[in-house]
Amino acid sequence: MASAIREVCRLIGEDDGLRLVVLTANGDVFSSCNPGQAGDDVESLAVASAVAGLSIPVLAAVNGDATGPGLELALAADLRICVPAARFGFTGLAHGVLPQDGGTQRLPRLVGPAWARDMLLTGRLVDAQEALAIGLVNRVVKEPTTLTAAVDELAAQITSGGPIGARYAKEAVVKGMDLTLNQGLGLEADLNVILQSTSDRADGIKSFLEKRGPEYSGS
Repeated sequence: MASAIREVCRLIGEDDGLRLVVLTANGDVFSSCNPGQAGDDVESLAVASAVAGLSIPVLAAVNGDATGPGLELALAADLRICVPAARFGFTGLAHGVLPQDGGTQRLPRLVGPAWARDMLLTGRLVDAQEALAIGLVNRVVKEPTTLTAAVDELAAQITSGGPIGARYAKEAVVKGMDLTLNQGLGLEADLNVILQSTSDRADGIKSFLEKRGPEYSGS
């Protein structure tokens, strides 16, 4: 599965017509792995960086528990929406296993170091409402059956904007995390200058003046 996901990410990266990726699973579990079950072949199982490296927005629709490598996969997405029964956690330390696909780095960047240490050191499972409260997920649907509709609505909101603007917004946030504030402000300014020269930006202004919906082409 890891190999297949990496290959799909490669193909997505070569398709300029795609606007959004939705990552989900079948059944009542998003992705879960028992501690030590993955074995020692860490490199062959790594998928989070391939997902996180996509230039277009990635939405994780978490339809059940996401633990261990499954949580690392969800953390690689830009947004996470989950069902009420979903649980999240890294239980590996009790068995002498550290997260191996970016979990110790992406989790504190998302929820802060205090909550990250809490989850990593205790190995406890965080339920959906606590995950929402600490910023681990962006939305929790009311019923499991409404997950698809909620994903469709969120995807429509994201894709209604300019595709180039969405890519630049993602780039500014991701790269800005490793920059000083002044450097981040410079990156934001540079991306804005580039965006102003695109056809999508011109159509966005024109559509507003003509009181119609924009017709973004991604150029």
